[in-house]
Amino acid sequence: MRFIDELYQLYRGHFSRDEEDIIAIVAGILQEQSRDDLYRLIDEMDDEELFQMIATYMIEVVKRKVAMDAELPSATVH
Repeated sequence: MRFIDELYQLYRGHFSRDEEDIIAIVAGILQEQSRDDLYRLIDEMDDEELFQMIATYMIEVVKRKVAMDAELPSATVH
């Protein structure tokens, strides 16, 4: 994706192997984008990029739900 390539080149020296740095930079950039900007980014994606984006999102959401369920006390069945 061209946007990611440009973002990476622009911030290349700021990225480290620390995931938190990457998350902070990407989240900051995305927060500056309007809804229309985000739709344009999605529209520029090819089918594989779109699939990867949605799959990654869905996997992360399910992982969070599983983690939250694991934190809840188990309901006892009588």
